[in-house]
Amino acid sequence: MQKLICLTSRTLIENGIEKQFVNTRYLTPLIERGLNTVMLTLENPNPEMIFDLCDGFVVTGGVDLNPETYHKINEGLSKDVCDRLDRLDQQVISYAKSHHKPLLGICRGHQSLNVFMGGSLIQDLGSIGKSHEHISDHHTIHAMPNSFVELDKHLKTNSFHHQAIDQLAPDFKIFATHEDGTIEAIIHKELPMIGVQWHPEASPTSEVSKRIFDAFLKLIK
Repeated sequence: MQKLICLTSRTLIENGIEKQFVNTRYLTPLIERGLNTVMLTLENPNPEMIFDLCDGFVVTGGVDLNPETYHKINEGLSKDVCDRLDRLDQQVISYAKSHHKPLLGICRGHQSLNVFMGGSLIQDLGSIGKSHEHISDHHTIHAMPNSFVELDKHLKTNSFHHQAIDQLAPDFKIFATHEDGTIEAIIHKELPMIGVQWHPEASPTSEVSKRIFDAFLKLIK
């Protein structure tokens, strides 16, 4: 039987009407690996009934988390926060934790994974003199040996974020950092939960992206 991967929805407003969506780029590398996909919509009355159908989860990119989720005050650095999206991410991560289901967090999803497992974020890298935005393919990261995926020691990725992990969540370890020290990838010490700060789905043909999705497939199977 084919495995089912559930992905978190995100929202946009067009002509005053809210739409929920998943970017096709997240779906394609999963479907290419023989996985079924479905979008998790917001505010279901019994989300666990849906989660029970899922063999694994992808928590997608998106807008900033509300700093209240990691016990901080938003002084204008966290943009376009949406408590409904935060609540969905938290529900998914909590379920994956308690049921030991594989989970891959990408960009915002990587940050959500850290926050809802007990960590915190830097609200704006620019405020501390760092810039990780609008980099298509020359973002330099350094990978470390890990139990999830074998990566070259020095990698080039994309980067489209202005927030990053500050305090690492308990029971996670870092398996990649930027040359400026920013945390780029994390893995749980026991559970099948992984987060990457860059967007592997945006560069699906790169070797590092293939290895990330292939390793997630192994966790699913």
